[in-house]
Amino acid sequence: MNYEFLAIAHRGASGYCPENTMASFRRARELGARWQECDLRLTADDEVVVIHDSTVDRTTDGSSPVRGFSLAALQRLDAGSWFDSKFRGERIPTFSQVLDSLTPNCRLVAELKDGKNFPQIIELAVSQVIERGLEEQVQFSAFSWDVLVEAKKLCPKLKTQVLVVLGEEGGEAPFVDGGTAPFYSNPHKLAADALAYGVDVVCPQADRIDENLVSLLHSEGLKVRAWGVNSDQGPLMLRMLEAGVDGMTANYPDRLLEVYAEFQKNRNSKPKGSY
Repeated sequence: MNYEFLAIAHRGASGYCPENTMASFRRARELGARWQECDLRLTADDEVVVIHDSTVDRTTDGSSPVRGFSLAALQRLDAGSWFDSKFRGERIPTFSQVLDSLTPNCRLVAELKDGKNFPQIIELAVSQVIERGLEEQVQFSAFSWDVLVEAKKLCPKLKTQVLVVLGEEGGEAPFVDGGTAPFYSNPHKLAADALAYGVDVVCPQADRIDENLVSLLHSEGLKVRAWGVNSDQGPLMLRMLEAGVDGMTANYPDRLLEVYAEFQKNRNSKPKGSY
């Protein structure tokens, strides 16, 4: 692997801190994660905020849809105590706060949630990246080809990552973020669509990835990032690395970095011709 491996802190270091909070993003950097991932949604007053779910119920002391709150009301909620009382007082950050916290060596993958129902989030989020000159540091992901096409129209230099679901022929596409997720049983069709829609990285679920799929996507100049890898699944992480993926997300990014370092060490110590 002669590229930077995308060891991405999933919603920050979300195994150690409440997900999608500034504490989580700070901890990820402390653990050595150059890459972080977050989720974007809109408030009632069209502010872009960082939260995964469409409601605040799971990760705050409030309830109701994110879209039902103004930014001011949303940021009065406690977004830390649900995880651990020591994080009491953590707030739902804005996308602006997260962008302003990036150091020059950090990279961010921002998932555009619910862009089908609220397409204005695309322009609002992309414009914040452009205003700060962070086009080389921030990439956008989504479970939607159309959302990513629109992001790239607004800023052609942006890199985009499509989240897809792989399944058996005749399977049903799940409903995600206001629309049906891209669903594929044929890897050649997936590669063709990825090229047609101009994405840079294809992100299937880990338990469906194998070396043949990775090789096919690499042959078309596409990178492969796995999702759905839990940080306690060292064997699955290793299997993804052996398949040749370019990256994956992890709630405990330090564990992923350790597995990757050990994989590289073992790979480099093998005699030539043994793999």
